[in-house]
Amino acid sequence: MTRDQNPLLGGFGLPSPLPAQLDFEDVSSGPNRFSVDTTLNWGSSAIDQRSAREALTVDAETREARFILNYPFGVTQLRLQVPYHYIGGGTLDSFIDSFHDTFSLPEGARPRQPQDAIRVSYQRDGVTLFDQRTSDSGLGDVSLEIGLPLSGKGGGKADRSAAAWASLKLPTADEDELRGSGAVDFSLSLVGERSFGTRWDTFAQVSLTWLGKGDLLPRQQRNFVASALGGVAVRVIGNLHAKLQLDAHSAAFDGSDLDYFDDAFILSVGGEYRFDNGWVFDAGVSEDIAVDQSPDLVLLFGLYRRFRD
Repeated sequence: MTRDQNPLLGGFGLPSPLPAQLDFEDVSSGPNRFSVDTTLNWGSSAIDQRSAREALTVDAETREARFILNYPFGVTQLRLQVPYHYIGGGTLDSFIDSFHDTFSLPEGARPRQPQDAIRVSYQRDGVTLFDQRTSDSGLGDVSLEIGLPLSGKGGGKADRSAAAWASLKLPTADEDELRGSGAVDFSLSLVGERSFGTRWDTFAQVSLTWLGKGDLLPRQQRNFVASALGGVAVRVIGNLHAKLQLDAHSAAFDGSDLDYFDDAFILSVGGEYRFDNGWVFDAGVSEDIAVDQSPDLVLLFGLYRRFRD
């Protein structure tokens, strides 16, 4: 469904959910296939954390749109991801206040911060390491990925599918903004799916990402981040499926006493509708179940279609 939308991690190459069942070139299975996937993650963060040495404020709305093109190449599948990032004041604060009140969820620092404003700042030992107070938008770092099917190759839906993926994130964005890290990142991922009858599907992914030395807190940045996600999808009625995903990753920064730099745990719930003409529409919401370690709330939208050459 999604990955962590923490604004400080927006330029890093942590992998998004990847497919376990791949299409690849095979003269016996008919024409080649390609697919397009567009996603929008619309989130809001309200963080105010302090220790004896540090002070962190993250009061911002983020929108991450991704265009993803998948194409078979030999026995592999190629994947290009082009993200577009926005960070600014936004309009979600009042909606999130109502959402938290309705479900009795913790508000964190939100009541102490101005409505629909932006400030992303961090001070350490009396030195300001970054302080962004104006909105910014533009293209992010592009990712190139290659997948190798391990089971459930090509053709129709398989009961069990698995794939290995290698991802390379390139420093194509402006490294002076939070849209890019200014470094090359590399990830390896193992992905699996299993179906139980015609109603239930489960999925899981484990990844290890090597982070090149970036421009955001380079002295505190770790070299490796481990991440994992898992979830379930169930057919509710007709073409409508409900989905749940739990996502976790280790910290990308070291040497801090603040929770926002710690490991993250995120719960996403939503659903998808599979149209008869091949389009799939996703919608959902994610919440930081480890409070103050990721955005308070993220709205998730996606549109997917597979085509034939």
